[in-house]
Amino acid sequence: MIGFLFCGGSNRNGGGLRGAEEILGAVKLNAESSWMGVYLGRNKVGYIHSEIALRPDGGYDITEISRMNGAMMGSEQQMRLKMAVVTDSTLALASFEGSLDAAPCTTFFKGNLQDRVLRLELTAGGKATSRVLPAPEPIYLSQAIKPLLEAGRLGANDSLKLSGFDPLAMEMQDLVVIGAEPAIHMLFGEQVQARKLTTRMGGFESSLFIDSEGNSLAEYGPLGIVLKRETMESALAVDDGGGHVDFLELFAIKPTGRIDDSRHIRTAKYRVTGVPIDQLVAASSRQTKVGADLIVVDATNIRKASEAEFDPSTLKDAPYIESREPAIRNAAALAMKRGISRADSLDKLSDWVFRSVAKKPSAGIPSALAIIHTLSGDCNEHSVLFTAMARSVGIPTRIQLGAVYQSGRFFYHAWPACLIDGVWEEFEPTFGDHRADASRLALANGDLSAAGELAGAIGNIQIEILETTR
Repeated sequence: MIGFLFCGGSNRNGGGLRGAEEILGAVKLNAESSWMGVYLGRNKVGYIHSEIALRPDGGYDITEISRMNGAMMGSEQQMRLKMAVVTDSTLALASFEGSLDAAPCTTFFKGNLQDRVLRLELTAGGKATSRVLPAPEPIYLSQAIKPLLEAGRLGANDSLKLSGFDPLAMEMQDLVVIGAEPAIHMLFGEQVQARKLTTRMGGFESSLFIDSEGNSLAEYGPLGIVLKRETMESALAVDDGGGHVDFLELFAIKPTGRIDDSRHIRTAKYRVTGVPIDQLVAASSRQTKVGADLIVVDATNIRKASEAEFDPSTLKDAPYIESREPAIRNAAALAMKRGISRADSLDKLSDWVFRSVAKKPSAGIPSALAIIHTLSGDCNEHSVLFTAMARSVGIPTRIQLGAVYQSGRFFYHAWPACLIDGVWEEFEPTFGDHRADASRLALANGDLSAAGELAGAIGNIQIEILETTR
């Protein structure tokens, strides 16, 4: 949800790609202030306030403030996002600055484009880290996409492909927009004439509806998120019901069948529909396809990883996984002290993370450096900290993203995996187990930036539990 609010809406191409200059033409944007309510189903969970102003140099200042309320496991959560973007006259990026405030941490990020180089700074855990990315083409942030589309005229089957930037993942993403002619659409119970534009970026797809005057009327995003144009007073009325939506409960998967004593099963056979089985096989070496929609999970990790399954990035420092920081290295040395083998050292690390990190739901972006100070969080924080600590001592480590069975349902979950003797062994520091049992299904792996790959599964995946063994 955070990714959608920051990045708007697979990188599939349409036909007739055109450049931003042609879309904008000679259109001049007027100063504007707009408000959108954010809904999940019938529940209002937040708002987005956007402003655009003309700069003396012909460029634009775009600011966007978002707020989301909800709960996780009964714990109230609130997220505040701020973005300030400076663009040139074609709405291409010149600079940006933003923050995400979600207790107990605030993450800051900013960037500046100069001489075809994007210089970035991320501050998490109280420390700033820098990164430089080549930018041979103009870059567009999602905050500039809506004004660009409102000003332009993408016709039926026209498409626009731009170089987008995801400030959360700190990486480039292709951004594709597909246009359509005006038509009658049913929006919030009313028939409205509008153009429907489809945007795709970083695994997120959304549909934007724009009226004849260029106003955004509604946006339908992944995970059932809906944005609705509202007055300021209506948009700000968030508290009625917003804080009562439990995100984990809302997106939980209710399977057919059940698992008894789920923390101790060694193998499990599932029928999975709604996502490609091959995606599950690629996500975890424990998962084997045994039929068109059947998969077996073997917690003993008997399959050796191929060379293609080893990604050098699993050894590297990354945004939010600050494995080179002294505080992370020192904690890893203490946690893994007297380990007699790689496996034994990682077992000790899993125990240390489980004992040290208080179990508290968190809606923010987990940073290992922040977590080592707060020692609080949910499965994301446990997995990110474990991953950073393991990488700090040279052990290839990645994060598994998927779902775990608990109390009759599958809840979306994260857990780490480490390469040991050619096998990706999966650990479970959140629950205090040395190895992950077979009551979980991985849908993606990598760093938390891979979470966008889950967007297509949420709301579509169905799981039938066929058999389990202990």
